[in-house]
Amino acid sequence: MSGPIVLIVGKPNVGKSTLFNRMIGEKKSIVLDFPGVTRDHVYAEARFCERAFTVIDTCGIFENPTDIIQTQQKKAVLDSVKEADLVLFVVDGKNGLSSEDYHTAQFIRKAGVEVLLVANKAEGYDRYEDSVKPELYSLGLGDPIPVSAEHNKNLEELFETIIEKLEGKGYNLMYSTEEKNSSDIKVALIGRPNVGKSSLFNMLLGTEKAVVSDIPGTTRDPVDQRVNIKDKNYLFIDTAGLRKKSIIEYGSIEMFSNVRTVKSIEKADVVAVLIDATQGITVQDQKVAGLAEDRGKATVIVLNKWDAAPSELRDKKVLKKAIEKDLYFIDYSPVVMTSCLERTGSADLMAAIDKAYASYTRQIPTSALNAALERFLMVTPPPVRGGKRIKFTFVTQVGVKPPVFTFYVTTQDEVPKNYQQSLRNMIRNYIDPYPGSPLFLKFIYKEEKQLKSNNKSSRG
Repeated sequence: MSGPIVLIVGKPNVGKSTLFNRMIGEKKSIVLDFPGVTRDHVYAEARFCERAFTVIDTCGIFENPTDIIQTQQKKAVLDSVKEADLVLFVVDGKNGLSSEDYHTAQFIRKAGVEVLLVANKAEGYDRYEDSVKPELYSLGLGDPIPVSAEHNKNLEELFETIIEKLEGKGYNLMYSTEEKNSSDIKVALIGRPNVGKSSLFNMLLGTEKAVVSDIPGTTRDPVDQRVNIKDKNYLFIDTAGLRKKSIIEYGSIEMFSNVRTVKSIEKADVVAVLIDATQGITVQDQKVAGLAEDRGKATVIVLNKWDAAPSELRDKKVLKKAIEKDLYFIDYSPVVMTSCLERTGSADLMAAIDKAYASYTRQIPTSALNAALERFLMVTPPPVRGGKRIKFTFVTQVGVKPPVFTFYVTTQDEVPKNYQQSLRNMIRNYIDPYPGSPLFLKFIYKEEKQLKSNNKSSRG
């Protein structure tokens, strides 16, 4: 995301994520009615009256952190305050201030950044005016702006004040109605809990925006971060670890995290499937990779914690067999070894992402496809169905992201699955290996001058 940064800070459970979601017009941050749900910075673009700026939701600032996660959260937020163009300091407009509010206000004043004091949950106007508002002036941060994010009240005043402050700093907030950042390569990092996604995310970005710990399930919200590497724009999406459905309680944070992670996969172009090299490929790894393949995304297999991998896995032949056996459905993917501890493999991973994305967007000329099909049919004749041999008359590529190929046939019988796989292999072997990208096939029955789709398609 580009442009000025507006950072939302405050103690836990004052409605920061609800306000964030209301400002961006979608439910991106997880919102539940108890503190500590948001753990990472969550980035998005907010738009109002043809103006746009980047807004960031942060975790609650604890005055006295009780564990390493809360300590890292507090440090990440306080570091970000210094980088922000404008800080929205959110307090409870219903119940008033606590010692944590005064603690945060003191730090913000020392940081020297411009602040807007936002009193959320102020839907009870009389109570706010009589009991809460006078108290808020004791923070020394100027006039508070009362809002109710949950009930969508007075957000216009907040937006107008933000825009006035940012444009007063010289920012041009006007945006085009055309799709922005369409050239970004969107990359989602997925895997089961505690495979090192956040550590790898931070290593790739060269920052510490995502909270990292050895406790499984630390990351809950998807964290989007745009970065330019060698004149290419990438949008990295760090996601929560995908747990087994059988151990997730309905309505829990983990359930919402899984839903968000699936949405992140759907938004991505390339999915980096992280596997803990110390444990090898598990059934849960297969399910995680299957989500990416099922949604037609380009994939890269990342063996993380390679520094601690067992000796047998380091044998290339053993590793190749393991992938062909356990990840056969994405065995066309590049394989990369990374170690966040030794800070190795990031360059290889970026190269693999580029290669997979190039495959994902590759367009093959129709003439080359039909020349390859003609050669292939001479070596591998089509099967016989209903007493007649299936005849292929033409093939053309009709889409990218992922690549989709349409074959025209003269029989209405379904093309067998094994022969469909042979056709994919034909494309990979005769045309291009398409490393990292699935290939979708469609078959259209052609009879004289009429084309009738038999609505049969497959992918792999």
